[in-house]
Amino acid sequence: MKNKTKKNTINRLFRKYSRNDQYLSRREIVRLMKKEFQLSYSNHIITSLMNIWGQKKGNSYIITKSMFPRLFQKPDGFFRYIIL
Repeated sequence: MKNKTKKNTINRLFRKYSRNDQYLSRREIVRLMKKEFQLSYSNHIITSLMNIWGQKKGNSYIITKSMFPRLFQKPDGFFRYIIL
């Protein structure tokens, strides 16, 4: 039951900050990190996050809905030390 609750929490976070429920843009992921986790990283770290875990859409990178939960998984996820 805990695993399902964690997935619901992650999906709720995604829907809260995504404008279209399909993906998170760079600006939306930065806003999520600042407001939910009180994290602020340099632009170089954010660029690396988007390049490693994002997909290219036009000229920018996005974090898709299917990729977002993987950011919380150990051992390689960007948010692996955050417990929801």
